[in-house]
Amino acid sequence: MAPSKESAALTTLFRTIVSQNPPDDQHPAINRLVYDQVATASSEPTGVTYEDLPHDPKLGRGPAKWLRPLHASPKHALLFFHGGGYSFGSLDSHRKLCGHLAKACNAYALMIDYRLTPEHPFPAALDDCVAGYRYLLDQGFEAKNVVTIGDSCGGGLATTVPLKAVREGLPAPGAVVALSPWFDVECQESPSLHVSGETDALGSMEGMYVIRDRYCGKKGSAGAVDPQEPTISAVYAGEEELKKLPPHWISCAGDDMLRDDGTRMAEKLKKAGVETVVKTHEGMQHVFEFMAGKAPEADQSVKEIGEWVRKKIGS
Repeated sequence: MAPSKESAALTTLFRTIVSQNPPDDQHPAINRLVYDQVATASSEPTGVTYEDLPHDPKLGRGPAKWLRPLHASPKHALLFFHGGGYSFGSLDSHRKLCGHLAKACNAYALMIDYRLTPEHPFPAALDDCVAGYRYLLDQGFEAKNVVTIGDSCGGGLATTVPLKAVREGLPAPGAVVALSPWFDVECQESPSLHVSGETDALGSMEGMYVIRDRYCGKKGSAGAVDPQEPTISAVYAGEEELKKLPPHWISCAGDDMLRDDGTRMAEKLKKAGVETVVKTHEGMQHVFEFMAGKAPEADQSVKEIGEWVRKKIGS
């Protein structure tokens, strides 16, 4: 079925962003301003209050933001990681999307403004997001009542943060939600990287390689790290590590270059015995949930995620 007229507007927005933001641009500040236009895709969520948290070492190296839907459970929290290829994205770009998700899940949400590349390569983003998880636990949230959630590279972080947390002796969160996740930063094994190139309005192989190298370093260069390290690309984690992860909800977009990152990860999780729901939404663009409040496909996906999360963590 063809996407709704409302969802088709995201294609136009993405093409505008790409036209103003070439993948090899060496001006990250300008890149970020252009990318933040994604905030215009969502409607303003009603009944949500916000609290900006200043720089705090316990929260990593950047600021953070609390989102509190009216009447939401104060004992349950989403830990939200924005997308943007580890180079772009902000509390502003994803605030409205996060607000819609928090309302659907009937939980508070803490957004982490992690450090970005190229100024701060791996493991800066991961360390900041794990620090955010520790912060929630220190604030009295039970791990079983926390959901790690994110889109694109933030969807990857939604899984790598629990992996790293468990390695450090912390309990795993209650659930993971990954929207159009980037699970394979190596950018080699997912067929959709190549077959969806003509339908994906935002991504390109050239751009994927640029942001991969910003995060991991160019292969062979001093300080470069292997993109197949599981805390970078969770799809390469072994079964023994994966089986320690909580239930996953993975949302994939049919026209997205990263579609098969999600389906491959779902297969590995299921093989490891992890409860996993994977939804592939045909005809949709990368993180089509950006259109929350404006497009029926986005609203339906957010609604289903909320229903699942409420059951998983009791919110």
